[in-house]
Amino acid sequence: MPAIPQSRRASKVSSGVLTVVLCCLSTFPLLWMVSTAFKPFDEIYQFPPSLLPHAPTLGQFEKLLGVSADFGRMVVNSTIVSVATTVITMVLAAMAGYGLAKGRFGGRRLLLKSTLLAYVFPPIMLVVPLFGVLADLGYANTRSGLVVAYMIITFPFALWLLTSYFATLPNELIEAARIDGASNLRVFWSIAMPLTRPGLAAVAIFTFINTWNEFLFAFVIAGGGENRTVSVGLSTILRGAEGAEYGVLMAGSTLAMIPIIVLFVFAQKHIVAGLTGGAVKG
Repeated sequence: MPAIPQSRRASKVSSGVLTVVLCCLSTFPLLWMVSTAFKPFDEIYQFPPSLLPHAPTLGQFEKLLGVSADFGRMVVNSTIVSVATTVITMVLAAMAGYGLAKGRFGGRRLLLKSTLLAYVFPPIMLVVPLFGVLADLGYANTRSGLVVAYMIITFPFALWLLTSYFATLPNELIEAARIDGASNLRVFWSIAMPLTRPGLAAVAIFTFINTWNEFLFAFVIAGGGENRTVSVGLSTILRGAEGAEYGVLMAGSTLAMIPIIVLFVFAQKHIVAGLTGGAVKG
């Protein structure tokens, strides 16, 4: 067995060390958040700080339900808005992406690139005019208005990814289905959709995560009333009348992260397959 050159071995060791360091830097904020959520009040503000709680307690979670009695309602609002946005965005992006990838009409690439104009402008420039339009239509401070806003900001990425994925499907397969008498709708539903399942899963996961974690549009459009989401509700804890309750904030953030972590763990392979599959042909 030939010996591995020393330079190559050193490169592998350096890459491994760098990977470990980056993993530690990425997971440290998450570990600190969970650790702080289980610390008693005095231990949170002690110096030097401790990484792990000496006397773990659920006091911060109990206080969270006392400070934010409607925390459960905020979770329900975030769930409804995230699921509705994900489903509607996937349906629209799948139909539009298939048409742009396999349709035979001029200006397809220009139309596809024009959808990315929403990403050219920073969100702060879009949220105020969008709130004005939704207010005129009667959708301000409603979950429906927030779903419409999230569709506008998530649709371009979903369309771009699914168009790239549909473009990888062999045209011969679609032509064979049409020769057998299948309509365009039947080809889309029975041939294209099953073959793009990894791409659909990746789009659904990214859309749900981005919607669940978003703050600016939720704060401006849904407001701080009964339709506020978890991200907006946690910000009120940070701006409480008695000052920032970091223990309560970490407890709420820990609970809010659970759906995202569970979703990511079970769907990790679909994310990788969806992104790499759509990257074959753009």
